This record gives sequence, structure tokens and C-alpha cells, in this order.
Amino acid sequence: MVSLAFIRRFLFNVKFWDIFVAFLLATLPFIFRCSRRPHFVRWAIAWLVPIRLLCFFFAHTYGGNIAVEAFYSAILLLLMIGGLLCCFKEKLSNVLFYFSSGFATWYISDRLFLVIASICRLNSSLVPYFTERTPSHILLYITCFLAVYLFIYFTVGKKMHALGDSEIPMQNALLFLLLDCMLTPIFYFESGAISQYNIFFYNLLNIGEIIFYIFMLLLQVQMLAAAKDRVEISTMKKLWVEEQKQYQLVKENIDAINIKCHDLKHQIRNLRTTGQVDPAYLDDLERSVSIYNSAVRTGNETLDIVLTDKRLHCASHNIQFTCIADGSGVAFMETMDIFSLFGNILDNAIECESLQPPEMRFIHLSVRTVNRMLTIHAENHFEDSLQFKDGLPVTTKADKDSHGYGIMSVRHIVEKYNGSFSISTQDKLFQIDIIMPIPCDDTGRSAG
Repeated sequence: MVSLAFIRRFLFNVKFWDIFVAFLLATLPFIFRCSRRPHFVRWAIAWLVPIRLLCFFFAHTYGGNIAVEAFYSAILLLLMIGGLLCCFKEKLSNVLFYFSSGFATWYISDRLFLVIASICRLNSSLVPYFTERTPSHILLYITCFLAVYLFIYFTVGKKMHALGDSEIPMQNALLFLLLDCMLTPIFYFESGAISQYNIFFYNLLNIGEIIFYIFMLLLQVQMLAAAKDRVEISTMKKLWVEEQKQYQLVKENIDAINIKCHDLKHQIRNLRTTGQVDPAYLDDLERSVSIYNSAVRTGNETLDIVLTDKRLHCASHNIQFTCIADGSGVAFMETMDIFSLFGNILDNAIECESLQPPEMRFIHLSVRTVNRMLTIHAENHFEDSLQFKDGLPVTTKADKDSHGYGIMSVRHIVEKYNGSFSISTQDKLFQIDIIMPIPCDDTGRSAG
């Protein structure tokens, strides 16, 4: 029968267990945004029990043996990583990355505690804090713990969250984890050796370690930002290739439609001369053909193609589309930039209007040239609310990784031509406004 004393030792012996708890809490700010797996609580309990057992046995077999400590530390490390993978739906590389961030946060708080404790002479023997648990030590450690964790969360954690869910390359995640695993023991024993001779250099070394791990956290933020940029650039390149294919296809389709419509109109005129077909039927047929034959004429072939294509799409979806466009103003832009810019603007509006009641569906586009400035204004009916991030609306779709790149592409093209771009929602309207300077040619005249 298990004795009460054994249960008390198992539950309340804190050697190594308090390090795990502190380390786990340090990791949570980085990983808590990740999706939880089904039966999260069960997985968490099944994960914590073996770790608690490991810490209990470590407490009774440690005896100051470095080899034993290294053995238990390695097992604990694997259990912690495995537990996070079991509890959260996240890729291994991301778990390792967040794990190393938590490791750095915990180590900063630990070193800060030792520096303050030695300065305040609360820990003159400089023994590990978990073997000398006086009220002063506990209070100081909790204070350092909270101060560091809150500081890291608001300075580093929030930046990581703002960068969203980016896939971290495995080599980068392993690099940070190996640095943690290799450098921490070196720092630990180095500071322990120095503490025997000079308290000043001991504190100086600990402060240096704190600075080093803060630098590592900041480097991780930059690496996460770089990973997100790589994903966005890769996605934009794929979209650009697809838009090139789409442009050729749309151009060929519109040319084919124009030819067919011309032939149909000619045949309708021939049928009228025979007098054998009801004139009302022919009038209705001619109106139907006119819908597909009335191509938009702006003075720019590429703009004509994209506007004609979107006008046909709007007509088939009961969306009222009005357009006032001077195509000469976009002549300075590359063909694919024109197609992508106006295509993405109108695709976004069409997608929005498809969700509105038929009587409220409308899109208006104006393209004008004023004082050597190209102005583009697009608006459509919109009654919902939007959240903005970095000046762009945050997609409301569940699959956020596959949406939002259309508007991002619009901004990229506008910035390419040194223009300005803004989005607003007011008076039940979603509005996009763009202004771009029209460059001059060698004669000083506007390129458009």
C-alpha cells in the first residue's frame, strides 16, 4: 500500500519539477495561438504524469551526478517536445522553434533571479534556487518570473503573433534548439566555476547571458518575419504566373466572342429580310447578343480586355457594373500590371457583391487622369465590418493562408509605380482609392 509520506513526496517534491513548470509557462505565450488537438485535456494529463514521475525519480537519484542530470534532462526535453506535438496541431519545426523561444525566456528569468539574489545577498552560497526555498527566494523568483515573461510577451511574443502562422524551416528551428542545448550547460557550469572566486565576474557573466538570449529572441522574430516574407513572395509569384495564363485565355475568349457575335448579328439581319421569323423574337435575340458584343473601349487594349471580361461576369450574376475609364492614363504601366491591378480590384468587388441581395449588387469603377496623376476609384455595396492589419483588410475566410493576396498584389503594384493606396468602408460602401504619378517621356510630356 502506498504510504501518505510517499504521496506527499511525489506531489510536493519540487526538485527539477519547478524548472519544468517554469519552462512550460515560458513556452505557452509562443504556442498558445496554435490550434489544439481534440481531447486536449486528456493529452495534457497523459503528458504531465510521466514528466512528474521523471522529476520524482530524478529527485531521488540525482546525488550531484552530472551524467545523471544530463540523462534526465535529455529525456525531459524529448517528453516536453513530444507533449507539445500531442497537444497542439503544429508542425515539428514550428514546435521546436517556439520551444527554443520558451527556453530562452525561462533562462533569462533564471539568470536575472541569480543576479538579483547575489546582489541582495539572498543566496550567498549561490546554490541552485530549487534547493534553497526560503520565502525570500520564492518571492524573488516569482517576481523575476512574472517580470521577464510579461516583458518578453509584450515585446517579442506579440510580434510573433502579429506575423501569423508561418512555417519555420527545420534547419532554422534545429539551429536555435541546438544553441540552447549546447550553450546553456556551458554557461551554467562556467558561471558556477566563476562564482567560487569572484562574485562580480559571476554577475557580469549572467548579465551577458541575459543579453545573449534576448538577442536570440529578437533574431527569432526576424527569422519568423523572413519566413513569412518568403511565403508571400512565393505565393505572389504563383499568382503572377496564373494571371499571365488567365490574361491570354481571357483575350482569346473575348476575341472569339466578338467574332461569333458579329456572325450572329449578320445572320439575324438575314432572318429579318426573309420575314419568316417573329420580329419580337429577333429583337430579343439581338439584345441578348448585344450583351456579349458590347466590348468596353477605353483606349487601352489590356484595360479593355479586363473590363469587358468583368462586365460579362457581372451581367451573368445580376451585378450592375458601371465604368468611366480613360485608358490612356495607364499606358505607362506594364501589360500584366494593368491586368492584375484591375482584375484583382474587380474580383474582390464581384466576390463581395455575390453575397449581397440581387437588388443591392452594384460596382462602380472610375479611371481618370488629373494633372499628370492617374486616379482610380472603385466602390461596391458593403454592410459588414472589417478589421484592418497594416492597412489591408483581414480576410474573414476560414482558410486565411489562401486568401488576401489579391488586395496585397494591388498594393504591391501601386507601390511599384510610387503610388498611394487606401481602403475605406463608410456609408455602406467598400471603397478603394489609388493615386499614381504618370511619368514623363524624354520630351517632358506625360507617358500616358
